[in-house]
Amino acid sequence: MTHIRKHGFHYAWVILFASCILNVASRADSASFGVFIDPLVAQFGWKRGDISFAYSLAFLAGVPAMVAMGWLGDRYGARKLMIGASLLIGTGTVLLGTIKELWHFYVFYGLFVGSLGNAAFTVLLPVILTRWFHRHMGLALGIYWAAFGAGPMIFAPLFRWLIETRGWEWSFTLIGIVVGGILISFSTLIRNSPADKGLSAYGAEGIAKEPPAAAATGIVPAGLREVLARRPVWLLMGIHHIGCVGHAIILAHVVSMATFMGVSGVEAAGVLSTIAGTSIISRFVSSILTERFGGRAVLTLALIGQSTPVFILLFASEAWVFYLFAVIFGLCYGGEMVGFPIINRQLFGAKAPLGSIYSFQMLGAATGMALGGWLGGILFDLSGSYTWSILASIVIGYLGLPLALALPRHRRPVVLEASAAIKA
Repeated sequence: MTHIRKHGFHYAWVILFASCILNVASRADSASFGVFIDPLVAQFGWKRGDISFAYSLAFLAGVPAMVAMGWLGDRYGARKLMIGASLLIGTGTVLLGTIKELWHFYVFYGLFVGSLGNAAFTVLLPVILTRWFHRHMGLALGIYWAAFGAGPMIFAPLFRWLIETRGWEWSFTLIGIVVGGILISFSTLIRNSPADKGLSAYGAEGIAKEPPAAAATGIVPAGLREVLARRPVWLLMGIHHIGCVGHAIILAHVVSMATFMGVSGVEAAGVLSTIAGTSIISRFVSSILTERFGGRAVLTLALIGQSTPVFILLFASEAWVFYLFAVIFGLCYGGEMVGFPIINRQLFGAKAPLGSIYSFQMLGAATGMALGGWLGGILFDLSGSYTWSILASIVIGYLGLPLALALPRHRRPVVLEASAAIKA
């Protein structure tokens, strides 16, 4: 720490770098789910709806896990929780290579990897970053969420190539060992707050007293019970739920949509990878825009942007059309989820129980992802095509617009903008 201070390098940047690596690695197989469906259908003859239930189970079982992680992280710190989660993800990934029955897939993917493992990283990392960055918080969160998109961009085509060339068991064993080692190593670098290293947040050095939260929001920071009584918390939870239902249908099934139309497996995996890759742009930009303009404007645009391009899939029959959709959809959908930690900081202040608040909002996201992933598969099984799944994604996405427009208008503080929303 002395060396870092001497050379003017703040540990917040170490936290950001470690968080990005953890973000990418923790989502290796959970974000690559779409490339598993066709190999499992071919190998075991399971129905797509049954396979998709594992995707839903991961998010449903993650609901209590995320609430618990938010509560435990606020009180006991994040590092030990993340090391334990790293072991679960690494072990669960290796065990995925041994599955013989459908319930094996549910346990190893749905519980070990998708829910218990991912909950710690999903809830704790973005909240930790809001504590470490007083200045450039939007930039830091933008970089973090950009890394979120890099996970499936890297691992979706890698998994598909390994499965097709090396087999199911070898692929999961290799990735499980490598990912587990990376997660454990970088989790040891995480600290819950700057105070854990005797520091102030980046950009807050020399500020003797933090000013109160901006009254422009009309929301007074309070304890968790009082915060949960506020209308914007439930609006944000609803937006997260509806937005995630809409894009989960696409993320879980776009690879199968492409292969169903005759696109090769590796090319189809590239569609998911392209969505993830282009979403890096919207994740980065939307974080910065949220800090500047607030959640109402950004979430409204994100919901329109993620729903409208889905119409393209109704007419897609060749690889290039799927890739065109992937670019447009990816440039838009990433903005739906990235702003919540920043919005919470703006509304409730840095000393509010942000981990717990965010974990409650993630209940909406988790149940949305669960419903969307399952819905896309079951509608295919009932109709024999993905048309109804595509239409459901479009309609559900637009249903979030009234909720986004009901959020408070963002009014930037005139003085000391970077610190105006800190004091609880």
